[in-house]
Amino acid sequence: MLDTILDVTLRDGGYLNRWQFSWENANHLLAFLHQQGLRNVEVGFVRSPQLQTTTVNGCPPEFLAKLRQFHPDMNLVCMLNPADGDWQAAVADKLEHISLLRMPCTVELIDLALEIAHAIKQECNDIRISLNLICVSSYSLEEIKGLLSRIAVSRDVDIVYLADSRGALYPSDVQTLISSAREICPQALGFHAHNTQGYAIQNSDRAVAYGCEWIDVTLNSFGLAGGNTSLEGYLTHHQLQPEGIDLEVAVREFCQDHLPLSHPPLAVQQLYRKLAEKNIDPVWSQKLEEKYPNNLHDWVSRVSRQDYKTLESVLGAIDALRSPVLR
Repeated sequence: MLDTILDVTLRDGGYLNRWQFSWENANHLLAFLHQQGLRNVEVGFVRSPQLQTTTVNGCPPEFLAKLRQFHPDMNLVCMLNPADGDWQAAVADKLEHISLLRMPCTVELIDLALEIAHAIKQECNDIRISLNLICVSSYSLEEIKGLLSRIAVSRDVDIVYLADSRGALYPSDVQTLISSAREICPQALGFHAHNTQGYAIQNSDRAVAYGCEWIDVTLNSFGLAGGNTSLEGYLTHHQLQPEGIDLEVAVREFCQDHLPLSHPPLAVQQLYRKLAEKNIDPVWSQKLEEKYPNNLHDWVSRVSRQDYKTLESVLGAIDALRSPVLR
């Protein structure tokens, strides 16, 4: 089971500090993960030199080569965003160091991602490629099935990930989603949970029970908006932690010493949770607060839970409720 657990602390946790990680941070993290028995770690985004902002938000070849030198037993995983453009420059001289390349996709990016996957496989057949369908709660089940059918026919895609980017799914939703994906996709399946409502471990468990092989985790649940499935919580829940180790204590001490991250304030986390309950993307929270600075919580509590695909659709739902008041 540990062989298909992927730590994404540097990449997803990087949203909390704009990927301001030093070489020492990354080096210590890989050593710590190795001690816990993990072998797969996502070390950041691969980007072209023009788009690189930090070592982790760019992953230059020398960074990847040094990580491989110091941690030869670890499988290095990177994220390539098809929306960035110039993917050839983003992966140049890097593929030999990467075990798994993941591409986040919305409906608009699937065809481009499949083209990139094919081209990369022609260049480097040893690398594994994952297409990560993000914000899955923003699609109906029939829409999801249609998107998965487009991916399933590709021989260049090794893993299909379903990402609950908003943390809006409940365990029953995950069961239905993964069961459907298992019927459609011959590839291995992965699930990326967010803990916005507190269901990350339960949802990850349900995903594995119904056909997922791969699960994402982060130290201390660090990640975008509501955070992710915590490594220490998941391993302890499944009794996978090293014998004689209190993993929660070990992670807490490691983060204090080697990881420059902190969770958002409690009030912000509570807003994220309220938004996720209505399937509203927490990353829209700032713009929503700017629009409704005094009573956002009240309006969110009154809107219905829907498959909101855009911020504009949320604003429209709230304004429809406000219009009688305004008159």
